[in-house]
Amino acid sequence: MHIRSLAGAVTAVAAILSVGVAAPATAADRPSGLPKGAIATKVVKIVDGDTIDVMRKGKKIRVRLLEVDTPERGQCWFQTATDRTAALLPLGKTAYLVRDKDPKDRYGRWLYYVWNAKGVHVNRNLVRYGYGKAVLYKPNDRYIKIMRAEQRKAQKQRLRIWSGKCDKGAAPTSTPAPKATKTPKPTKTPKPGTDPRFRTCGDANAAGYGPYQRGRDPEYAWYQDRDGDGLVCER
Repeated sequence: MHIRSLAGAVTAVAAILSVGVAAPATAADRPSGLPKGAIATKVVKIVDGDTIDVMRKGKKIRVRLLEVDTPERGQCWFQTATDRTAALLPLGKTAYLVRDKDPKDRYGRWLYYVWNAKGVHVNRNLVRYGYGKAVLYKPNDRYIKIMRAEQRKAQKQRLRIWSGKCDKGAAPTSTPAPKATKTPKPTKTPKPGTDPRFRTCGDANAAGYGPYQRGRDPEYAWYQDRDGDGLVCER
């Protein structure tokens, strides 16, 4: 009986030790490639395309994304840019913050570069795909050369804010309205309960469909997620 009791105690201790080794899961969950000193926080609110609220050490702080400026409320592409940030930084998920030289702006907002739980540099992503402009907030210039290079790519491709159009289908007052085009036809018969399947996301958007989210919409598998953010056919 004494030997059995001792064996049981050893087994219990081993179980406790194994739990202790597996406990620090958050460190293992950190995506690779994060800059040194990245701080883990939790997203609690999307204010607009370039401003979010996060929880850090039990305190809510307002964060202004550095080196990117998205449209303000009432301007073309405001809602689209806000939706993009919300998709990249889902509420309740982890966001990693990296500071530069000046920690706050004149409004008291904390200034950070932000990466999401998958390791996507959100500031850079917004500029690269035409949701915002690259803007230098002196003396914070850590990524400005990269941001400006990404902006040139978005401008060349005439993405979103560089397209000369509004996201609600109306052109800005300074340019004539685009001519009406025929609605693209689906390429295949869709399954019951899904949207029509088009040749490209551009055709789907032109017909009024999209975006589609990975894990939620079956249509997601029909198109290529080029930027790997879990969304396809973003408008």
